[in-house]
Amino acid sequence: MMLTRATETAEPLVPDWSILGVFLIAGVVLFVGALISIARNRAYTSGGTVVWALIVLALPVLGPVLWFLIGRKGPSPSGTASMPKD
Repeated sequence: MMLTRATETAEPLVPDWSILGVFLIAGVVLFVGALISIARNRAYTSGGTVVWALIVLALPVLGPVLWFLIGRKGPSPSGTASMPKD
């Protein structure tokens, strides 16, 4: 009769640590990259830079994604597309 230990069987609900490590490293790189990009961006005033940095710090996954999707472009210049004057 062959006995097997419970630790020898694979548990499908436990993630593989190497895959989890890759996601963790990718998240850290994205987070640090967003903070560096915010610090180097000159399109925002100091207040806008602080707001974006706080967003990235408060939302460690969603914040960097938002920065790279919409924040890097800078604020839209208001008043440049004005109506013709009479």
